[in-house]
Amino acid sequence: MNPPKFDKIEDMAMMTHFNEASTYSGLFCATVNPYKWLPVYDSEVVAAYRGKKRMEAPPHIFSVSDNAYQNMLTDRENQSILITGEFGAGKTVNTKCVIQYFATISVGGDKKKVQTSGKMQGSLEDQIIAANPLLEAYGNAKNVRNDNSSRFGKFIRIHFGTSGIETYLLEKSRVTFQLPDERGYHIFYQMMTNHKPELIEMTLITTNPYDFPMCSQGQISVASIDDKEELLATDTAIDILGFTNDEKMYIYKLTGAVLHHGNMKFKQKQREEQAEPDGNEE
Repeated sequence: MNPPKFDKIEDMAMMTHFNEASTYSGLFCATVNPYKWLPVYDSEVVAAYRGKKRMEAPPHIFSVSDNAYQNMLTDRENQSILITGEFGAGKTVNTKCVIQYFATISVGGDKKKVQTSGKMQGSLEDQIIAANPLLEAYGNAKNVRNDNSSRFGKFIRIHFGTSGIETYLLEKSRVTFQLPDERGYHIFYQMMTNHKPELIEMTLITTNPYDFPMCSQGQISVASIDDKEELLATDTAIDILGFTNDEKMYIYKLTGAVLHHGNMKFKQKQREEQAEPDGNEE
C-alpha cells in the first residue's frame, strides 16, 4: 500500500482518526488495533509530528514519543513511556513505532556507518531498528489471538548517543510446550525452512518440525508469517547489530542444540531416585 500524501496536518488527522482510532484520555493515548497494516507510521508522518505540541496534531504514538523527546531536551531529565494493553492490543507494534521515531529524529539524517569487529556495520538508526527482528525471532510466538505475540516483557532503554536493550523472558515453558492453536518461538521454524541450507547442515537439524516433539505440539506454520523472509530479516539483523560471524554461528548452534535437547530420552535408574539416558542417539 502506497502512503498517501498529506497537504496539511488536518488531512493526516482524518487518516489517523479513521484508521488508527486513537484518542487521548488524560495523560494516556488510547489506540485500537485495526489488525491490518496502515500508512500512518512512515517517514512523512514522523516529520509531521516532529516538534508539535500535544494538541497541535491528532492523537498518535508519535506525538507521545515526540513530547517525551522534547521534555528530555528541555528539562534534561530521563523520560519513560509505558505501553500496556491486553493480548493482541498492539503493544509490540507500538513499541517498534516508538523506537522507529526516536531512531529517526535523533540521528537527524546522519547515516554514518559504525565500525565494529573490523567491518562496517549499519548506521546507528539501522542498529536500533534491527534489534526488532532478532528480538521477535527469539521472543515472539503465535498464540490463540495473535500470530506475532511477544512472549516476554520488554524494558528498553535508549541512551542518545548509544543504545541498549534489556529483556526478561516470561514464557520459558513455551520452548517445551504449546497449546494446539499456538506455536513456539519463531526462530525454530525459521531455521527449519531450509532457506539457508548451511544452517541445517551445521546444526544437524531437519526441515521437518515434527521431528522435534518439543516444538510441534501446536501449529508449525502461521498464515500471516513468511518464515523464509523472517529468517533473512533475523540473519541480517544479527550482522547489522555487529555480531561477528562466529558469534552468529554460535547463536544458531545453540538454537539447534535446544531442539536436540528436546529429543533426549531418560529413564529412571533401578532402585535409585535418579535418571539416566535411555539411548545415546541424540
